[in-house]
Amino acid sequence: MNVLTTGLGWNDQQPGGLNRYFVDYTSAMKQYGHSELGLVVAEPGIELNTSLNVANTAVKASNLLARIRSVRKHTLQAVQQFRPDVFNPHFALYASMVSRQSLPEHIPIVTHFHGPWALESKLEEGNKPRLVREARYLLKKQVEQLTYRRSDRFIVLSEYFRDILSGNYGIDDRKIHIIPGAVEHERFKPHRDREALRAKLGIAPGQKLLFCARRIVRRMGIDRLIEAMHAVTREHPTALLYIAGDGPMRSEYEQLIVKLGITANVKMLGRVSNEELVEWYQAADYSIVPTITLEGFGLVTIESMACGTPVFGTPYGGTNEILRKFSPDLLFNDGTVESISGKLIHALSGRLAIPTREACREHVLQRYTWSSVAGAVTEVFKEAQQIRQKGGTGR
Repeated sequence: MNVLTTGLGWNDQQPGGLNRYFVDYTSAMKQYGHSELGLVVAEPGIELNTSLNVANTAVKASNLLARIRSVRKHTLQAVQQFRPDVFNPHFALYASMVSRQSLPEHIPIVTHFHGPWALESKLEEGNKPRLVREARYLLKKQVEQLTYRRSDRFIVLSEYFRDILSGNYGIDDRKIHIIPGAVEHERFKPHRDREALRAKLGIAPGQKLLFCARRIVRRMGIDRLIEAMHAVTREHPTALLYIAGDGPMRSEYEQLIVKLGITANVKMLGRVSNEELVEWYQAADYSIVPTITLEGFGLVTIESMACGTPVFGTPYGGTNEILRKFSPDLLFNDGTVESISGKLIHALSGRLAIPTREACREHVLQRYTWSSVAGAVTEVFKEAQQIRQKGGTGR
């Protein structure tokens, strides 16, 4: 079928979970046999380097309102020229001006819910006055609800996000389908010569390497992980933690590393390329996901495991759902510094049973592949089409 999708940004310019998912999802749906047309908002003037049928709607859009209008314009053009069977938005804001009346009645809207945008923004705006944050939050949530009211069906990546979509936005559970994320397992795979790779990256033989790939914002818990390393290095003075990613808290966290006197053990890499990201996963002994809240799925968890590297994570959201089904011992008791440091010290001391690298990859291959995602999404599309044909929303 012809599937018209709208996303957020393009992963090469704006790395992040949603944008990475959108790229891989679009590719998977194409391989499954669908005709995909994706609309994203990349930097103005950027040519997308891809073989996928994806257009940059922001070529001439200089501000937020112009970008939203441009997405609407391209969407309506696509309805006439591409003639989609399904409209599949992935980001509420950029779909907010595409009204139900602007689409033919037979075209269902199946929305991917990647998280509560308004709440995420509110948490990241902690330095603004409370009244300003509350006003911005309420406005953004209204935009989200405007988009969601039009949707026939929803796809979420975890039970956690299903509960948020139902509880915070009042969406009927019967309209929500849980389809976990997936990993491009031919790219995220064990290295053929891991010791040579570690040597290239400057890791000494036998030296323990912890790796964390996160957007550097408060809710990701990076500061707690850094503080935990202060205790870890007292027990394991040669252990390393490398943190990939960028964000508004980076400077503060770099200062924290200096303050704790662990600059020899903790390095902030900044933004890394997709190729470098895979290498760090492959080289690491363990990956760490210290997120405190709003972890809807955690692609980083299954990306690391696909490379054969076990993941320790906080027992929240999607991380909890992935690791509890695999090996509950990989979950910290909570998100405190003491819990994180205690578990890591036990692991590095060999006092904790850790799944093998082979078991990590096999778990991903059995449960988190794009072919299975594409098949499950297709069934949701078909259900939504049937509901539309019957003239209802299936409430």
